[in-house]
Amino acid sequence: MEYTKDFKERDELIRQLEVRGLAVPNAADALNFLIRVGYFRSGAYRYVFRQLLSPDEVDERKREYRQDEYIPGASFEHVMKLEAFDFKLARVCLEGLLDFEVRVRAAIAHTLAAKNVAAHVSREYLDEQICDQPSGDRTKFEAWLETCRDAVRSGGEDEDFIAHHLLKYPHQAVPIWAVTEVLSFGKLPFLFDLMQTSDAREVARMFGFVHPRPFGAVLRMMVDLRNVCAHGSRLFNRAFKRSMSLRSHETHGDLLNHLLEPGFTATPKPNQRLYIYAAALAFMLRSHSSGSGWHMTFKTQVRKLDIKLLAPDGTQLVCPEGNMGFPTDWQSLELWK
Repeated sequence: MEYTKDFKERDELIRQLEVRGLAVPNAADALNFLIRVGYFRSGAYRYVFRQLLSPDEVDERKREYRQDEYIPGASFEHVMKLEAFDFKLARVCLEGLLDFEVRVRAAIAHTLAAKNVAAHVSREYLDEQICDQPSGDRTKFEAWLETCRDAVRSGGEDEDFIAHHLLKYPHQAVPIWAVTEVLSFGKLPFLFDLMQTSDAREVARMFGFVHPRPFGAVLRMMVDLRNVCAHGSRLFNRAFKRSMSLRSHETHGDLLNHLLEPGFTATPKPNQRLYIYAAALAFMLRSHSSGSGWHMTFKTQVRKLDIKLLAPDGTQLVCPEGNMGFPTDWQSLELWK
């Protein structure tokens, strides 16, 4: 199929939105918004205000579920308010994620260093069976060594502590506590996966998990969440690619037990929504010996979502419970107190 959409100036796009039923009370504000955000990105926030297609018009293959026309009462001011809320929410999530990232780096470095300062590059101190598993045309251990070398090489150009070690100890591996400082957050799960079960369990328990397997899965989820937030992507109404599957007795305490209940939220794809990611992050920060108040900051920001507009069926059109996987009674749960 040939792509037929032509370029339009911003004022033309605003008039097009008005024709389709989206009220524009202040054209200057709308124009400034499109200059800052872009028309395409604004579509992610306009989407929820568009009318649904009838069941016989829905095209699952093309992922077409909504009309071009907007529901009665929808306004460009609603779109701007929703984007502003989401932008701030991403900053709040980043704050918690940065704290979590630092703690994970420290936990892995300390646990491995207790065995050997170069445990990260020695099969003797890692899980040899996992090290030998294939990763493309090589083993996971070989792939990890290349990742480690790249991190050290890059760190040697930017960080004095790496350059100092390479010059003073040219024939000795850079210690694990230095490597974890230059390793990207996205690469930490690969090192965690190679750790021996006893060591991985020690790290997982620092963050409230009984076993390393579910913690390793959540660690990758946190990397995904960090990437979405850091790149300025949308959190509202997003279904993340990884689904969190938590089982009974995999965590200490009962703060996450509500996630085990079928239908804990009315949002479709509940295990891929922001709530379950944020709940895991709040739980891990609170479980750590240093404690955290991030969960209250997150709760405060979510409560600021206040767009009073009803859907055609009479339900609230925009709300945490309907769009982001939050349980109806989430604010009263012990996790958020």
